[in-house]
Amino acid sequence: MMHPYRPGRIPVVLIHGTASSPARWAEIVNEVQNDPTLRERVQFWFFTYNTSNPILLSASQLRRALEDILKELDPEGRDPALRRVVLIGHSQGGLLARVMVTDSGTRFWDNVSRVPFSEIKASPATREFIQNTMFFKPVPSVSEIVFMCTPHSGTFRVSTLVLSLVRRLVTLPLTVAKGVGEVAQLNPDAFSLKAFGSLPTAVDNMSPDNRFIRTLSASPIASGVTVHSIIAVLGDGPVSGKTDGVVAYESAHLDGVASEKVVRSGHSAQANPETVLEVVRILREHVEGR
Repeated sequence: MMHPYRPGRIPVVLIHGTASSPARWAEIVNEVQNDPTLRERVQFWFFTYNTSNPILLSASQLRRALEDILKELDPEGRDPALRRVVLIGHSQGGLLARVMVTDSGTRFWDNVSRVPFSEIKASPATREFIQNTMFFKPVPSVSEIVFMCTPHSGTFRVSTLVLSLVRRLVTLPLTVAKGVGEVAQLNPDAFSLKAFGSLPTAVDNMSPDNRFIRTLSASPIASGVTVHSIIAVLGDGPVSGKTDGVVAYESAHLDGVASEKVVRSGHSAQANPETVLEVVRILREHVEGR
């Protein structure tokens, strides 16, 4: 949080992208705080995470953080503003946000296991870990979401150097490594992932041919959640076939969203003036109940 909890103000959760930080949101935060319609109506929260780790692990941490903070701040559910949470995610952060409004069913689990989860041998702690990182329901407090330069169908360009660097930066908790090893040992014929070292990084997850990104892209967003897209492209003219240097327009585009804004920018579009104004517009409509 930027400030102590302020009852009655709608939380706007900002989720940065790969190899980034909350500092990237400075222009948006400043503009909103200077807006007379918004400065008394919203409060900014920031989610930080290791952007090299598998996306489902980071998503489980985001979900737990949201659930914990909402329970801590409003255990009796008296503040209606806390049931109108807005998530704004840039790049990988947008994918984390999307998991928060997705009913995954068994899709993610089926990607890695040939055996139903109920038949897996594991300790209670490991079973709980798997449950938390492979199975998702929409977070009921999230009512609006803004995808910014989000690679719903994957990124089109990741250099070998970047991928090598990201793999070195993976810092899985010891409990995760232990749990994965335990499950692989107890269920040798159940998984396509045979060892801890073969777990995908976030960059692997965002490859267009990765099972995770294809599964998430095919999973519907929960009904009742208002969705907006802000998509960056480089160059003038039609947006079809263009990219922001990392994500193609076609990957960032979603059908059926409440609004789509195209800005002429590279991938780091958070400070682009058109991006900032579009976020302000979306938040104004949200606080006014439109």
